Amino acid sequence: MALTQPDDGTRQLLQTGIWTLVAGVLAAALTETVFGGIGPQGPHTNAGWIFLLIAMGCLPFGSMAFLLGGAKWLRNRRIAGAQSTVTELRLKPVPHNPKTLLSFSEHSTEQHSHGEKRQ
Repeated sequence: MALTQPDDGTRQLLQTGIWTLVAGVLAAALTETVFGGIGPQGPHTNAGWIFLLIAMGCLPFGSMAFLLGGAKWLRNRRIAGAQSTVTELRLKPVPHNPKTLLSFSEHSTEQHSHGEKRQ
């Protein structure tokens, strides 16, 4: 029995990251070769500047999207491996303690101060 992966956006992140990286590498290669190269003061043509800006935007964004997609893929793979050995994960009930620091009571106007109720 094959387990199907949930559609949580992993495939889209990987595809977006790969194609954005390809666009960035292509823009950088075109800047260096077709559009006059990059000298000490930057590209030699206006098109070179445009393609340099495209490369500078696509390479970091594509890298981050690809890394995030890869991390999600590894996580999904680990979860799928764990689920193949464990058929059902049981959740433990969370105990309700009204005296915890970050709890909110149902009646927020009722607060206790030195044993007395305030409103």
